Amino acid sequence: MAACLTAEDRSLSVPPGQIVKTGYVDIANIRMACRDRMSVGDVETAYRRQLQLGPSQRWPCPTGHWDGDTFVIEDGRHQYLAALMIGLTHLLVAWIAQT
Repeated sequence: MAACLTAEDRSLSVPPGQIVKTGYVDIANIRMACRDRMSVGDVETAYRRQLQLGPSQRWPCPTGHWDGDTFVIEDGRHQYLAALMIGLTHLLVAWIAQT
């Protein structure tokens, strides 16, 4: 069965020589960098997409950085909220590794 791919714009800019890492993070150890108001329709769309995937995670995944033991989402907050609403325990995220 072929995977359904969705192209999205993510804001992770990678300088030359840096390494991007991905991994599953406990959803309790995540916070959003931007807490501005969100469109209900955008959150609903993210929720429906995640509902269709079940336990699988979407790509591209939310991006951000680490602040101690907490992952701070800079892009992908709708996807994060959808994961919370569905009750996922972990979220696939990406960040630039510290070298």
